[in-house]
Amino acid sequence: MDLKFHHTGVAVSSIEETLPNYITLFGKEKVSEKYHVSSQGVNVCFIEVSPDVYIELIEPATEESSINRMTKKGISYYHVAYLTHNIEKTVSELVSLNYKEYEYFKSEAFKNKRCIFLHSPDAHLIELIEK
Repeated sequence: MDLKFHHTGVAVSSIEETLPNYITLFGKEKVSEKYHVSSQGVNVCFIEVSPDVYIELIEPATEESSINRMTKKGISYYHVAYLTHNIEKTVSELVSLNYKEYEYFKSEAFKNKRCIFLHSPDAHLIELIEK
């Protein structure tokens, strides 16, 4: 299957409060700018932990954000993301393996490329990013 690991998404209450811990580990130069992903109601930033491998910090941008509900429950692990050249073909292959697809969206964090979340049969959330 056409998948290349890109990042692990971590839900946080505040990127600004969490970032110093990651800067200590990886350095300020490994931290991306902060992006607002309007379709998801979140703000995100990426920390490069090794070449082309990232941790994505995701904070709620609104009270209604699902990330807000997660952080209030103490849940921090959110998803694993993969790059794919043919997002529609990859989604089709995963759906045939009993993955449940959600709606496509365009992410400002990836230059408005198409993305989609899917739930695996064992209830893990993955994100596909069109390469």
